[in-house]
Amino acid sequence: MPLVEVRELQMHFPLGGLPALLARLRGLPAPVVRAVQSVSFDVAAGETLALVGESGCGKSTVARCLLRLLDPTAGSIRYDGTEIATLDSDAMQPLRRNIQMVFQDPTASLNPRLTARRMVEEALLLHTALDAADRRARVDGVLEEVGLGRELADRHPHELSGGQRQRVNIARAIATNPRFVVLDEPTSALDVSVRARIILLLESLRARHGLSYLFI
Repeated sequence: MPLVEVRELQMHFPLGGLPALLARLRGLPAPVVRAVQSVSFDVAAGETLALVGESGCGKSTVARCLLRLLDPTAGSIRYDGTEIATLDSDAMQPLRRNIQMVFQDPTASLNPRLTARRMVEEALLLHTALDAADRRARVDGVLEEVGLGRELADRHPHELSGGQRQRVNIARAIATNPRFVVLDEPTSALDVSVRARIILLLESLRARHGLSYLFI
């Protein structure tokens, strides 16, 4: 059985303003933008699946539906046999430690007020029962695993390079030992010289931990 199964996924966004007003006056259904229409795929345990398409075709919307950052309009999303497309936030919470995401922009996705250590620790505070000493040890271990020494752990995002910021994002995503990670164009905002190193890091983490990736 695949780890992640997506069937006929749809995500429609309602239009407001003049189009909605005209539709109401004419007695027509409310207009929508069909951002995602009938997408289906499987991701096996330990597999990397690439989701490829032109800009604006709905790839990132699919990713946000998988994480339930958006509530899909229709379709099925099954994680490890559990239907998650219709779960409410409380029911989804226990699954979030196993489904993580690395966002495209390493700057915008980090809190500028928090240090690298604090941002990685936040995931552990939310999703594990580790005490303070164990959290600190886990944060140090994860930061080292992604190539960030302890001397960088107490720096804020503006004190790090773009590649280092993305390594913080990756560390935050894997800190809870997830099984499935969505990578939303994780290298597109980085310098060309840094991209290959990040790709190699992600592949080494996948092989070491048996992670499954959806790579956009």
